[in-house]
Amino acid sequence: MASAFTRRSLTRRATLAAFAGVLAVGLAACGGKSDDTSAGGGEPVTITHALGSTTVTGTPSRIVALGNQWLDTTQALGVTPVGYIDNIAVLSKGAPAWEPAALSGAKALQTTGNLAEQVAALNPDLILADPFIADAKTYADLSKVAPTLPALGKETITPWPDQVRALGQVLHKTEAADKLIADLNTRIDGIAQRNPALKGKTFTSSWLAGPSQLMVLTDPNDGSSRLFTQLGMTIPAPLVAQGGNGGRLALSPERLDELTADLLLAGYSPGMDEKYRALPGYNDLPAVKKNAVVFLTVQEISAINQPTPLSLPYLLDKLDPAFTNAAK
Repeated sequence: MASAFTRRSLTRRATLAAFAGVLAVGLAACGGKSDDTSAGGGEPVTITHALGSTTVTGTPSRIVALGNQWLDTTQALGVTPVGYIDNIAVLSKGAPAWEPAALSGAKALQTTGNLAEQVAALNPDLILADPFIADAKTYADLSKVAPTLPALGKETITPWPDQVRALGQVLHKTEAADKLIADLNTRIDGIAQRNPALKGKTFTSSWLAGPSQLMVLTDPNDGSSRLFTQLGMTIPAPLVAQGGNGGRLALSPERLDELTADLLLAGYSPGMDEKYRALPGYNDLPAVKKNAVVFLTVQEISAINQPTPLSLPYLLDKLDPAFTNAAK
């Protein structure tokens, strides 16, 4: 994507980001110290990522976050960016429920015009850019403005703990980052402990994007699968075997009977939730019979597919009753 992009092109990439991506291969980072340091101090930190490596000197205080994953990670570590793009808000035309109130004081960047120029006007000392924004050309443009971190791996969705660790190193907040990861993992592990029968159960993540298109997650190693595999759940083998583009399979709604999982995540575009319930064979699905179906708005299914340390607590509250029923 070029540095100048239109609202249409951003929305298209944001839509792909909402239901696409593969688990990142991991984080490689060196340098930095574990002790937290005041703003402006600290040893240089080098983060290796999908497009090379970036070295950050000092502790950034003016951060621009381009994309929901980095935006949420920044705020979860107690930093409000000076400017941002929230692709989930762009898609749903409204702020996500988990968005901190402090973000109202930051500048929402326009999705038209020259992105690098908009970012430069904010005089940032660190730029964070999700992969649907930061292709090689845009990354190069942004890197001329300030040190820039894109995706940490070659795939679309970086696991949220990797982003927290990387940004924790850059901000010299490694202890805070470790605690954030540990606390959220403890909550997820608590769900597994309360529902031990979840281990070995199956889940299907789907999105009725339109009357004739049902998108289904088929990659168990995808970043959006992480929560469920952490609970010991798997995607039904017949769906995994079909593959798909970027770990997603486009099914016609007539093939709804292939969603044979114990837990069904039923994402829907506006106005499509009742159409989902009315699809032939819906009432015969195992998850429906177990009362283990969770209907998810565009915001919520986007958060399932781009999990962050801010969205996950919100999602766990919503999913918890269905986990219990799926375990039966």
